[in-house]
Amino acid sequence: MKVAIVHPDTSVVVTDCPVPIPGPDQVLIKVAVAGTNPKDWKLPWWQNKPDNSGDDVAGTVESVGDGVVGFAQGDRVAAFHVMLTPAGAFAEYALAPSHTVMHMPASVSFEEAATLPLAAYTAAVALFHQLEFPSPWDAASAARDDDGTPGRPLVVYGASTAIGAYAIKLALRANIHPVIAVGSKNSAFVASMLEAARGDVLVDYTAHATPESLVEAIRAAAGPDGARDVFDAVSEQGTFVTLSRAIAGPPDDRGRKPRVTVVLPGSDYSAADPSVDVVVTSVGLVHKPEEKERLFGAVWGRVFERGLQAGWLEPHPHEVAPGGLNGLEGALKALREGKVRGKKMVVRIGETEGVGQ
Repeated sequence: MKVAIVHPDTSVVVTDCPVPIPGPDQVLIKVAVAGTNPKDWKLPWWQNKPDNSGDDVAGTVESVGDGVVGFAQGDRVAAFHVMLTPAGAFAEYALAPSHTVMHMPASVSFEEAATLPLAAYTAAVALFHQLEFPSPWDAASAARDDDGTPGRPLVVYGASTAIGAYAIKLALRANIHPVIAVGSKNSAFVASMLEAARGDVLVDYTAHATPESLVEAIRAAAGPDGARDVFDAVSEQGTFVTLSRAIAGPPDDRGRKPRVTVVLPGSDYSAADPSVDVVVTSVGLVHKPEEKERLFGAVWGRVFERGLQAGWLEPHPHEVAPGGLNGLEGALKALREGKVRGKKMVVRIGETEGVGQ
């Protein structure tokens, strides 16, 4: 089969390798479309090691390993491949553990499905694990409509990124208000999701010449009681510093400090306001061996299925890179150079020269 190997300099070599064989609890997927993420070029660079670094899979089930239930050959699925393991998404066939494989409704294209797994799982881990918001089915979530419970503001920085946009969609489904979505003109598609009557607002960071001005805008949007929870879906160029200042303050009655969750591990976050905790959201949590983490992945995978079927979870905007795996290098370099805004780059594996031969 054809496979694309991403090198540390973001060059991509398309080569041949054997079709992987699914092990216990694994699903082998014939990949129709692979999604891309910034980490797909960053990981080979950070590790100085070539890799098939793709993790967003959309396609059909080819076969399953021992112990897998609920999937059969030909099922339309999306899947989150285990990062830094063999048989990634940039190939004709990929492997994923069954608990992070999701059935896709017929109304969702493979291109749309490929925008979902890593970004939606990251958003779920950020909101419902690291920031500890009640999940959509929790009584505390539904109660806000009925008992006058004050809103718990959520700030999402990077509203037009796939991770940020999915976080906003999940937050609204969990009845989290007000949502302060921080984005730019590229975030216009997010504005239509927000509920102004509940205090939701889109803050355009490009309209603020200084970090101090943006801090004041976020504080004003959060209301008199302020915000205590931030999801920084960008986590670069000191964004966490500005965001920590926007929510700085004393611990609450339980002793919990205001919290910013970021998406880049291994960085120095000591410059954040000292009154604020900075915690890292690692989407790899859903692939840890502990049962509670696997359950988190399995449950949220079913939620994503239901959200797509019911229509409240809309896929992220996307653009198809021409040439299949041969176009992957251009897509990853565009990500590296910051040229991809408000959309996901995806590749159709069937457009790769030599596929199926």
